[in-house]
Amino acid sequence: MRIIETDINDFHLTNLNESKIELANEIINYINPIFSQDYNKKIREIKDLKKSLSEKKEKIKNNKIELENLLKIFSKKDKESQLIRKMGKLIQTGLIQESMKNEMSVMLKSFENMEEEKITSYLNEVMRLVSQKFAKT
Repeated sequence: MRIIETDINDFHLTNLNESKIELANEIINYINPIFSQDYNKKIREIKDLKKSLSEKKEKIKNNKIELENLLKIFSKKDKESQLIRKMGKLIQTGLIQESMKNEMSVMLKSFENMEEEKITSYLNEVMRLVSQKFAKT
């Protein structure tokens, strides 16, 4: 049989339970710093991930607000272009008299200050006029 020398203390048979407790405490004292370093490292990683997540959520929220504003602007511009095309069709077909052209040009210039609902109502009115005229012919 081969005998290996170690740093582990020998047990005394007279006080076996105390020797086991001492050995367990020495093992815990040796391993505890390793676990606490890993634990602290994981805690730091989790905090960094939470911070990164909150920053990304804030960025997404800001981008969402910006996109909603751009969508409103696009919707308004789209309705303006539809209205302009319909008015152009009215002018080309001769449905608008010369006296109305000046009023229409003033209204076209004031599009920037109009609300989207007002532009939509003008668009609906123009579409109604166009459909009435073409229904008669």
